[in-house]
Amino acid sequence: MGFLDKVRETAAKVSEKAEEAVATGKEKLEETKLRKRIGELKEQLGGLVYDQRCGRAAAGSDAEVDRIVDEIRQAEAALTELAHEGDGPASPGTTGTPEDTPASTGETPGSASGS
Repeated sequence: MGFLDKVRETAAKVSEKAEEAVATGKEKLEETKLRKRIGELKEQLGGLVYDQRCGRAAAGSDAEVDRIVDEIRQAEAALTELAHEGDGPASPGTTGTPEDTPASTGETPGSASGS
């Protein structure tokens, strides 16, 4: 029966690893969704602020800016919480979108902007 015990033990370990992989996958999916949402909100915010600066803002645009900023903060808090739960690399300051990368800003890693 030693062989069957080893098979059961191995099967239990495989099952445990599979459950961990599923949990990790769910966390990554949630992180990706949050980062995408933050990017979309920042894009909306940028459009509103641009319209305000150009004098084309609709009435009530300040309230809309406040709403979007609040929603971004909530999404960033959820991202931070998710990172602490899984000890993952989630950082609320970046969304993983191209506009966060140095290449898209014309900067090189380690260079200061505006110099």
